Amino acid sequence: YHGVRFRNSGMSLWIELHLLFPGSVSIEEAHRKATRVEQVLQESLPLPAQVTTHLESEEDHSRVHPEPHYEGKP
Repeated sequence: YHGVRFRNSGMSLWIELHLLFPGSVSIEEAHRKATRVEQVLQESLPLPAQVTTHLESEEDHSRVHPEPHYEGKP
């Protein structure tokens, strides 16, 4: 993953992140996994959260996002 952004708005959280999947993973499977990530985040946080995921191909990632990313764990 990369591109994690979040903000508070009143009593809600807004979270956005990019998830990387290999090209061998179908869109259906990637979407199912992304939906699960969204659910886990929403269930784990103390405030209601609007979570948005963006699905990306690992193979195209460097071309689409040539700038370096933080690669540690949040």
